[in-house]
Amino acid sequence: MDYSPVVEKVSPGIAKVYCLNSAGKVAGTGSGFVYAKKGILVTCDHVLEGSDTLLVRFSDDKDGKFHSAKIALRDAEHDLALLKIDVDREPLVQANPAKAIRAGMPVLFSGYPLSLETLTTHQGILSAITTDAVGVTTYLIDGTVNAGNSGCPLMNADGEIIGVVNAKRRERSDLLTKVEAMTMGAISLHGIDLVEIYQALISNVQLGIGYAVPASYIPEHKETEKAVVKVPQVAKSGGGKKVGKKVGRKT
Repeated sequence: MDYSPVVEKVSPGIAKVYCLNSAGKVAGTGSGFVYAKKGILVTCDHVLEGSDTLLVRFSDDKDGKFHSAKIALRDAEHDLALLKIDVDREPLVQANPAKAIRAGMPVLFSGYPLSLETLTTHQGILSAITTDAVGVTTYLIDGTVNAGNSGCPLMNADGEIIGVVNAKRRERSDLLTKVEAMTMGAISLHGIDLVEIYQALISNVQLGIGYAVPASYIPEHKETEKAVVKVPQVAKSGGGKKVGKKVGRKT
């Protein structure tokens, strides 16, 4: 199937998120997309960790143009965040709730994996829909999800949003856990810290299973006079929990 019309339609609304530290250096990157209203960008909460300044850039921005972004809301429970950006771009469309989301359906996700500056689209299927012990629903994706894809939109074949991809979630074995717990500086070869290399490989390993959270978990953004917003209580699909906690704006 030719998905080029879908990619062309959604590309203007998908951005790369740059997280800068206090020294002005890029400490990490992720993906995000305009959603629900102009000026609001959805991404994953963990993408923002350790950031002092946030910048975003869209695939069609010319001359290396970047846009400033501010954190409007963080939902650590579902690893989601909303950013406020002064950009006049149309939001991507959420899938009609009447359309069934089921295992085996084709899915697309577009983002900025690894160190790529080019918007990259992958195709896969929704492998499974799972619900954990506290009722949080997760989508398993048969597709290549890598670091940098976190925060990119999970879409149906029509380019409608059904979820948010999370590259941080991975299946872990006892061996991987032990390597992650190793102390750096213990093993080196020609001045290269081997433990750091092992841990970097693990953090980027792709085991053939990607993860996403349903779009129904994306919190609603509301303007407030104070730098505090309350996540609205919304019934989640698939037995999801309700959220009703206050979170502050990060500076």
